[in-house]
Amino acid sequence: MTTETPNPTQAYQSYFGPAIFEPLTERVLAVAAPAIGERVIDVACGTGILTRRAAVHAAPRGRVVGVDINPAMIETARSIRPEEGSAPIEYREGDGTALDEPSGAYDVAYCQQGLQFFPDRAAGARELRRVVRDGGRAVVAVWQGIDRHPLYAALADAEEPHLAALGVSLSREELIAPFSLGGTDQLRDLLTRVGFADVELATDSIQARFADADRFVERLEYAYAAVVPAFAQDPAAFQAYLERIAADTKDVVDEYRTGDEVVVPMHANIAVAR
Repeated sequence: MTTETPNPTQAYQSYFGPAIFEPLTERVLAVAAPAIGERVIDVACGTGILTRRAAVHAAPRGRVVGVDINPAMIETARSIRPEEGSAPIEYREGDGTALDEPSGAYDVAYCQQGLQFFPDRAAGARELRRVVRDGGRAVVAVWQGIDRHPLYAALADAEEPHLAALGVSLSREELIAPFSLGGTDQLRDLLTRVGFADVELATDSIQARFADADRFVERLEYAYAAVVPAFAQDPAAFQAYLERIAADTKDVVDEYRTGDEVVVPMHANIAVAR
């Protein structure tokens, strides 16, 4: 095994993008897309996958802002050319729990697979409510619980005992954080508590299709280093870690293998809050 690129955020974009976030974005926008001319903010925008698609819908008179706390994500987002004819996009580094944005400045605020990672989820939800105008809406997508995602549960079980060799201190609870806001009542209650009067919940699923099945673990872990940079700081230690995780999860990964792809069902809750 060898890591494929010196830039984990580019790996995140090129691997997680087509496999997960592009198909999920289409599901989210099918539930609640911006109208032409609307002002849009995408909070925890990552590499800008939803941001760019929202700009297509809001064109030509709309305006779209993408915000992420990770400067490397913002740098990668800025490097990707939007589709021709899109509404203007501005990317900003910023904290989703304390947005540097005027109150009521946006018609729609998106947060796709971000709110569950906020250290203060209520503060993040409150900021979504604050920056949306009266009559506007927030659209929040989060994964359903880890019980719906057994492959990721197996990966977390394999990762936890080997992380110390990388100098990384993460509990299993932290490893499964993407699935930690998975209950529909959890999400509805959170959004209602911060002042949204009407919260509609939809559920949807994608088939995440990861290319290059022989290197699934390697590419997955390296892309995740965009979120936890310490994973890949010591190349030799990271190489040994990859080999251990690949060996420990081979049987379960093979259950999801179809030809040269690993195909994984992933299930999301999508809230539209007004």
